[in-house]
Amino acid sequence: MAIDTLFISDELYRSANHGSRHKYTDLVKSVKKAGGKALVYSHNHVMGEQLGQLTGIAAILRFPLPDLDDMEL
Repeated sequence: MAIDTLFISDELYRSANHGSRHKYTDLVKSVKKAGGKALVYSHNHVMGEQLGQLTGIAAILRFPLPDLDDMEL
């Protein structure tokens, strides 16, 4: 798995929507199973607030991805 460290807001991880919650809990489990770290941040924490202003989820990857400019479409 490409994810080394996963950052996720508690609002996504503990979503009231069962399907959404299941998707994110499965993602956290798979990151941990692959040897990565998964960090769940409260929306009351500074990091949780910042995640919420974006998409609610972010990651540090194990290896770099090619620049979009370098990819052939």
